Amino acid sequence: MRLLITDVGYGGVGVARSEDGVVFVPGAFIGETIEAEPVSKRKRFTQARLVQVLDPSPDRIEPETSIVPGMTYAALRYDAEVALKHHQLRTLLTRIGKLPEPPLLPPVPSPQRDHYRNKLTLHWDGHALGYIGEDNRTVLDTPHCPLSKPEINAALTELRQNAALRRLRPGARVVFRYTAHDGARLGLGKPPAGELTEHLADLELSVAAEAFFQVNLACAELLLADFREAVRGAKSVFDLYCGCGLFGLVAAQAGVTRVFGLETTPSAIRSAKRNAAAIGIDADYRCAPAETLPDDLPPADLWIVDPPRAGLSDIVRARILRDLPPRLAYVSCGPDTLARDLSALTAAYSIRSIRLFDFFPRTPHFETLTLLERKEHP
Repeated sequence: MRLLITDVGYGGVGVARSEDGVVFVPGAFIGETIEAEPVSKRKRFTQARLVQVLDPSPDRIEPETSIVPGMTYAALRYDAEVALKHHQLRTLLTRIGKLPEPPLLPPVPSPQRDHYRNKLTLHWDGHALGYIGEDNRTVLDTPHCPLSKPEINAALTELRQNAALRRLRPGARVVFRYTAHDGARLGLGKPPAGELTEHLADLELSVAAEAFFQVNLACAELLLADFREAVRGAKSVFDLYCGCGLFGLVAAQAGVTRVFGLETTPSAIRSAKRNAAAIGIDADYRCAPAETLPDDLPPADLWIVDPPRAGLSDIVRARILRDLPPRLAYVSCGPDTLARDLSALTAAYSIRSIRLFDFFPRTPHFETLTLLERKEHP
């Protein structure tokens, strides 16, 4: 098939139109004329494989590093990658969020395009150690990850020469975590154990090695600086999906005096309590789902939500629309589910701003910070 790529959807798949309908082609960029081979055909679309780029985009480049699975934009100029992600966010907010003019601020590129990740998860099949391939089964041997910190790659090189790897059961995961304070930690067949110390937003944070934490600290600094300024004036906070307490603690830097947080990972809650005690903030952290936010709490004038990629559950959305906190800060790693949630929340809230932060260069993913205010008469 000879095709003209007219768009690249969220996820990084080129979009074209043929006589038979829409065609999706991974690896193709806007404006390119390509040759593609059909892989599967559905009633409304065809999935195809890129065979040859006949007329390349001016933004196409030779990859600057080795490529591992997930590096969808390795062959795209970085400024074009950020602009494309911004376009994808606008499209999702318009189409799914039903926001004809979403109040988007200029996107924020990552200060580092490579070697930014402080966590790496690989798979061991008994012979190869690496990422899972496109077939979701095959392990692609990965001696070096261009997205991960140099210290993690050094630890990976050392592990590959270690007999302990050969004794690992096939199917096991190998997890690396890195902090400037602790160096590279390794977990064979399970996450690394113990506590790590992270430095972020002028805070020294205790973080459980097994728990979630931001993987791109340089970009997280930029998001947290925006967040800190945006929440000034708030005095009490509900921090749902609170993790180690990061956002509530940064809100305290802006003047918040009371924080209530919920998180489902016990080790993260233990870290959150230690972190709050270290800066002397009045905080109540509990290990429970966001959906179980108690009814008898004093109202908070700011809610912070940082859900997983699936976004807010129906219960949490309904609770927000019932309690109507004056302000809401929504941190999202899933722009499609963010758009879905905003479609419901705008019944009672005005959106002050939405900003993309490119936490994951070379990949299809990014983070957003959305700030909302309750309407006077929802």
